[in-house]
Amino acid sequence: MARVSKLGKRGPNPVDLGKLTLWEFEFYKAFHLLRDGVPLPPKYAPPMGLSPQEIRVFLRQLKAMRPEQFWLATNKVADEMGRRTNLQRPPTELDLIWATQERDGEVGWLERELKPPSIEARAARRKIWVDLVGANTYAALRKACGRWARLPDVRRAGMTSFPKHVLENAAQFLSMKENKRFPRSDYGDDARLEYLARGMAGVLCGVKAMTGIERLRNMKHDRNGPLWAMRQGNYVLPDKEQYCRCWRCSIQRTNVVSGKTHTWYENGLRLFTELAATVKAPKEWSVMRKRF
Repeated sequence: MARVSKLGKRGPNPVDLGKLTLWEFEFYKAFHLLRDGVPLPPKYAPPMGLSPQEIRVFLRQLKAMRPEQFWLATNKVADEMGRRTNLQRPPTELDLIWATQERDGEVGWLERELKPPSIEARAARRKIWVDLVGANTYAALRKACGRWARLPDVRRAGMTSFPKHVLENAAQFLSMKENKRFPRSDYGDDARLEYLARGMAGVLCGVKAMTGIERLRNMKHDRNGPLWAMRQGNYVLPDKEQYCRCWRCSIQRTNVVSGKTHTWYENGLRLFTELAATVKAPKEWSVMRKRF
């Protein structure tokens, strides 16, 4: 329902863009886990330069790391590899959310390297995704969501609520796939995934799916954007340290840190392993994490 302004003019319902981007991120991960078996797309080349023993050591360290430790170790690697980084700046809420997801995604990715899923298992989950995207009736959607919710890794990750959200909002999910903006190209699967994540974010924020899609598509990520951070508590950030707080920009900033080549795995990952064994985040950062 449209709201009525103080001047008596009708207009679109206001949307909390911070909440909208967080729901977009959650559905983005849920759809990726369904389609690919990992919650975030692999940003790095497979670690072919690492031995199984090195991967096992790194896995043990990763699983023992708290989000603030992972975040600090990542930034220290960046500093060691020549990227100037403010190691004194405490992590933001989105930094810690990113660190948790990145750590867990890295664990999943490396575990898959040690024990890759069978071709049959990969094909089976891909079939669920294709059926979900192609569903044009409630019955077909219910069947796809039921199979999605029963995937063992989805259950382990506590993400069975996402097929439930889709099914509970079946009319909007089916409707947004009929819109002319829905990507239909054979090469547009990533675009379809993002489109559906944005639409479901809108639905979970109490607006129409297409409203969520348009708000997120048009959102600015510079200093004129709604999530631009100029302060951290009472501290005013210098111009060069100001940033967009959305999850996409957070990941892009970290991609610059970690890189997308074999160099990260063959050099940066080994360096990360060495630093991770000794890095200690300030105690106040742990208190900050508990508040979130």
